[in-house]
Amino acid sequence: MTTTEHPLLADLLANTERPCLSLYLPTHRTQPERRDDPTRYRALVRRLETSLEKTYTKTEVEALMRPFKALQEDEEFWNARREGIALFASPQVTVAQHLDRSVPELAIAANSFHLKPILRLLQTVETYHVLALTSERIALYVGDRDGLVEVDLDASVPRTLEEALGYEVTHREATVMSAGGARILHGHSSAREEADLDTERFYRVIDKAIYDAYSRPSGLPLILAGLPEQLAVFHKVRKHNHNVLLEGIAAHPDALTVKDLTRRAWEVIEPYQVRYSQELVERFMAAQVNGKGLADPRDVAKAAAEGRIDVLFVEAERQIPGMVDATTGEVEFDSLNHPEVDDLLDDVAELALRHKGRVLVLRTEHMPTATGIAAILRY
Repeated sequence: MTTTEHPLLADLLANTERPCLSLYLPTHRTQPERRDDPTRYRALVRRLETSLEKTYTKTEVEALMRPFKALQEDEEFWNARREGIALFASPQVTVAQHLDRSVPELAIAANSFHLKPILRLLQTVETYHVLALTSERIALYVGDRDGLVEVDLDASVPRTLEEALGYEVTHREATVMSAGGARILHGHSSAREEADLDTERFYRVIDKAIYDAYSRPSGLPLILAGLPEQLAVFHKVRKHNHNVLLEGIAAHPDALTVKDLTRRAWEVIEPYQVRYSQELVERFMAAQVNGKGLADPRDVAKAAAEGRIDVLFVEAERQIPGMVDATTGEVEFDSLNHPEVDDLLDDVAELALRHKGRVLVLRTEHMPTATGIAAILRY
């Protein structure tokens, strides 16, 4: 699935009415931080109201803010929170979305929805999965350089050997469990052989289930974490998931904190990220030599409006307040406090997406230019 085919983005890009209100809030799963989330949410809602009041009547503002106010009182929504929430509303559409990764705290009223944080979550440049394996159970994490969060697995993905194999699990009277969850086998050697076959069958089921539910839709690389013998078994039986990296984390998952797991996972993924970043820079430099690489925001905006952008790079941490005329590509710099003004980088990204360009939201150190934006042109 390409980014523009994602249902959430498709809904947001289909919107044609203004104003477009975008709210992003990083949330928490545990106390005491969790109790502050609604307060921070209300502060962002008030920021949107203040921006709208500069242009719209009281009645219009109340109508526009109704979805945000309703969400404040929705206990079911707040009890289901994960690492972040995003709420988008216009006179035409309202979308509330729980997020598995954290986002910057933002509230923006503009002529189009603010998409950069969502684009960054959907892309595969900096994100990866970790599949933690034991012979009895699995856990899936998603993250980047800054951290990992455990994924609430879809019902189609079994979490344990028993869920995967059911009554087909080998009868194991000669098996006891250690405190760490590993099986210790006593008795006949055939019992160990049968248990090893169970593990292979378990991993075959997991290989397909994770691929179908997560790896294929997301395209994210998958790092395995487990004891060396378990990593070897998974690689032996793997048929479906081609996103699995050969390098893994050779340690029992129970022996690693999430912080340790993040550090070890980044050690695996970083060489891929460095190589990918170098390839992007080299590709952009070659495009510049051939007259197909742009770095000035005004030039890039015009090319986006004309549908000439093949690949667009925008800097995740930067905002350039301004507007782009979607027809001419003309740029007008302004203030984000104005209810028609968004981040110029975000507006250009939206234009590129509408013309089927590829958009990459990158960290500052991965950008091929120092302007916050770069484009490789189709022609």
